[in-house]
Amino acid sequence: MRRSHLLAVAAVTAAALVTAGVLTVSYALKQSAVAADADDTKQAKVDGAKAEPAARSSSPQLPIAQVVLFSSGVGYFQREGEVEGSTRIDLSFPVQDINDLLKSMVLRDLNGGHISTVNYDSQAPIDKTLRGFAVNLSANPTFGQILNQARGEKVEVVLQQSSTTQAGTLTGTIIGVEHQRQPAGKDAFVEVDVLNLWCAEGMRSVKLADVQRVRFLNPVMDSEFKKALEVLALSHDTQKKAVSLSFAGEGKRQVRVGYVIENPIWKTSYRLVLDKDGKPFLQGWAVVDNPTDEDWSNVRMALVSGRPISFQMDLYQPLYVPRPVVEPELFASLRPPTYSGAMFDPAKTPPLDLNQAKPPVLGGERP
Repeated sequence: MRRSHLLAVAAVTAAALVTAGVLTVSYALKQSAVAADADDTKQAKVDGAKAEPAARSSSPQLPIAQVVLFSSGVGYFQREGEVEGSTRIDLSFPVQDINDLLKSMVLRDLNGGHISTVNYDSQAPIDKTLRGFAVNLSANPTFGQILNQARGEKVEVVLQQSSTTQAGTLTGTIIGVEHQRQPAGKDAFVEVDVLNLWCAEGMRSVKLADVQRVRFLNPVMDSEFKKALEVLALSHDTQKKAVSLSFAGEGKRQVRVGYVIENPIWKTSYRLVLDKDGKPFLQGWAVVDNPTDEDWSNVRMALVSGRPISFQMDLYQPLYVPRPVVEPELFASLRPPTYSGAMFDPAKTPPLDLNQAKPPVLGGERP
């Protein structure tokens, strides 16, 4: 979850302090060893620095196992876990991190497995995405409206026991849903929805109030409906996008997922203490921010003081290349020819001098 951690970098005397161009501090959270090296690369393991007093009971399938934070504003995150057989793991990331994710993600399926596919949500609005399915769920349709959208589909209808209908199962093709006015007592009418089906014995009408269950017999239609529900479920958090990782293989295997995304830079803070003997004692701390929604528990952490090249690239936005339009020769030949431009160039043709022009003579030249 979103937390800030204060981690001990080193505790050395002032005489042993060495200034280095690149400082790397490694942590193994929830370990008790403390060490410090006065070299160009300093490493330390510290006690405590738990992300949470108690780990969550339901941890994700691929928890964060390693974090490497750079002073250039990015961080490398590695998730590790165990999968069995062919499985899919769903993760969610903020919208602004999808470009970095597509640019840097590395997946490894160890022990004989392989990576199948990686799917992620598009940038299209949820309403536009839902309208692309066979059944449009964007406007919160009713039971009758859903069945009316599935006209022509073959379904299995289970009827419940009522005063006018016997319990049973019907199989037929949806013709449509209509509204009927049916009598309800003396001089009273009610509006009821009626499902019209084409069955083996002919056309039948069933009240929607008597329908207990409807199942699509077309597997393509059934799959489209399930996909629309998945998109609808993942759209509750508009600030995040779902990323699905598919692993294929047999048996239990270790998998790793690594990526580089934007992260707050880690900061340092130092304390200088003088004891009674006048011997200085220098203590350094690193301030680390966790902007994610997950706890960093049992995480291997490395803090790198360097400025690696970090850039952004828009891979999330779909790109389309314009193409020329070629007309069939048949239609092009039917059009009349068109001309454009002047018949002569005024710059090259001298103007006509009316004084030197000779009048025409009938019957020959004038003597």
